[in-house]
Amino acid sequence: MKRFVAGAVAGVAALTLTVGCANQIQQLEPKLELKKAAEDLGAAEKVGFTVKAGGSVDDLIAVAKKESTGEEGFTDEDADILRKLYNSSFTVAWDKAGEGVKDDKALINATVDGVTGAEIRVVDQVAYVKVPVKDLATKFGATAAEVDELAAEASAEVPGVDKLFNGGWVSIAASDLEEFTKQAGVPASPASQAENDKVAAELKTSAENLLQGADVVRDSTDETHLTVTTSTTKAFAEVKRFVEALEKIATKDQASILSEAIGGELDTPPADKPIVLDLWIDNGKFQAFEVNFLQFVEGATGRASVRVEISTGTEITAPTDATKLDLGPIFEAFGAGLGEGLGGAGLGSGSAGGSDAKVWAELVGQQAVLSALTEGGKPAKYLKQAAEETAFGNIKIKVVRSGVAQVNSGGSVACVTVPATTSGKPKVVAAAC
Repeated sequence: MKRFVAGAVAGVAALTLTVGCANQIQQLEPKLELKKAAEDLGAAEKVGFTVKAGGSVDDLIAVAKKESTGEEGFTDEDADILRKLYNSSFTVAWDKAGEGVKDDKALINATVDGVTGAEIRVVDQVAYVKVPVKDLATKFGATAAEVDELAAEASAEVPGVDKLFNGGWVSIAASDLEEFTKQAGVPASPASQAENDKVAAELKTSAENLLQGADVVRDSTDETHLTVTTSTTKAFAEVKRFVEALEKIATKDQASILSEAIGGELDTPPADKPIVLDLWIDNGKFQAFEVNFLQFVEGATGRASVRVEISTGTEITAPTDATKLDLGPIFEAFGAGLGEGLGGAGLGSGSAGGSDAKVWAELVGQQAVLSALTEGGKPAKYLKQAAEETAFGNIKIKVVRSGVAQVNSGGSVACVTVPATTSGKPKVVAAAC
């Protein structure tokens, strides 16, 4: 009897241990697969990422309408923009090629509301550019005649640029691009390989930290689909750690920009809620991941997500029929424009004429019109975005009311008013708004 009881106890213990191990294995196995896929992706020489919208645009529009209030409420025009976004995608890929960075290759292409063909390739330190200008411009409201007129004017200044307007390939040497940034007064501060490696290491640490405390479950109906569940507090803590690490890696100027961009967003932790991420892994390789951002909206239903599809082994080659652009005329025109705008005041001196600020006011106004032309809507809607993209250094740009922004540069000031539609031109005066 004692032997029987001992055997029964041992059997129950073994069964309990087996069930416990099975539960641990069920949790551990997909985590191990996820870790292996991440390591494989990190070691890949050729990688590509395509970002697109997932889920239902109608679900997103329904939530946006429910959440919007006041004068800036959600409009049919906003809904149209969201539908255009759902019909768009963006791809970035690179090929490390060999030792060092000089032989690295890169590719960026985009589909905008169903219009394909916009692409940039960098091969052997030459940038190749192709943009379906006519198709995009006419899709967003411009006429073919307006595009032809613009192409003729641009071609008179830069021979060969008409090929770009007609959807063909043009090439620009990296040395020319560097010269252009110097002429424009944009400080060049490329990240070193050591800095890139440090950032990559911090990203890997963040991913591992989040995975360590997350629940990972395999979809019973699709073995390639994994569901990862973490929480807002864990994600917040990791984002804060990552940002603090970046501030240590960055230069003083970069750290200042990062701090200004984030502001006080990381001062207060959010309420603790689950965050679900969907991953697809096939044969040990990442295929895609997707985040349903409606999960962050209280009371929202449905699915509207950001989806990233991953590819490896993408070949990046130089097009054989590209026309080389000579940017010399652009440098001359840019220099002449600044000379004309700043000469009377002395470069950057900011006299009462406000000529320095007028140059930047023209730029921010044109950027707002261009954004409206390519993305749809009225220029006033994009003025704040244009101001943020244009301002740097001691150039201060502030939107003072709808469609109107004030530019301060040194001691000079100017006021820009964008047109009501994309067919007009910005109006600039050398005075405060």
